[in-house]
Amino acid sequence: HEDPLAAAEHLQCLPGPSAPDDEWERFMPIRDLPPLPARRCGYYVEPLTGVFVVTLISAMLVGLTVSVMPSGGSGDDALRISRILVWVWAIIAGHCVLYLLFGPNGEIRRSKQTCYPIPDEVARRLRKDESLLGLRNITGADGKSFCVRCFVWRPGTSEGSGHHCDTCQRCVTGFDHHCGVFGRCITNGNMPCFYTMIAMFFAGAVTAGFASSMAAPTRSAGSYDYVPTSSFAPTTTDHVTSAPAQFLM
Repeated sequence: HEDPLAAAEHLQCLPGPSAPDDEWERFMPIRDLPPLPARRCGYYVEPLTGVFVVTLISAMLVGLTVSVMPSGGSGDDALRISRILVWVWAIIAGHCVLYLLFGPNGEIRRSKQTCYPIPDEVARRLRKDESLLGLRNITGADGKSFCVRCFVWRPGTSEGSGHHCDTCQRCVTGFDHHCGVFGRCITNGNMPCFYTMIAMFFAGAVTAGFASSMAAPTRSAGSYDYVPTSSFAPTTTDHVTSAPAQFLM
């Protein structure tokens, strides 16, 4: 344990809540803060499920739409447009998945603006190398809360609710839910992309259904054997030309 006199000296040099960020940086640099918590296994495993599901659905819808196209690429304009559209929907869905996995999602990163000022109790324990176990998040006077795992200030409800995700092990703003399919937090930052990806599924299903319904009458009409009209011509001609001969006899 630290000597009581040294602890008193540390307490005296502790910057106050209104101290500038540079003073806090000299007192406790960000690089000296404890490391961020390790991410849970789901953060790395769950995205595999999402990629598989989106790839499978996209392949099924594209394959269904392309399969109803007549051989040789012929067909009316509606079928050709449907084939183009279903590929567009699949590409957009793929980009949405990439954005959800690797794009920004409102994660609060450590900086002078987000880490300082460090609450007194947290700063004392850090200076004494004491454990933070059992210490609850600290609420500030302005409604913000300090996460004792990420060591960042999270905004109040008026600025977008902050939340520490147990799977991602990070604090984010505008939290809505953690998606167990893609292994990422869905927040205000990536919510439009999340909804767009879902919309692409319905758009692809409608496009594939439309293409199938358009191709059904064509297939039905093509199921009958076509017999050239010229094959009946000799019989009709013989019958017509033989009639005058019978009257002449």
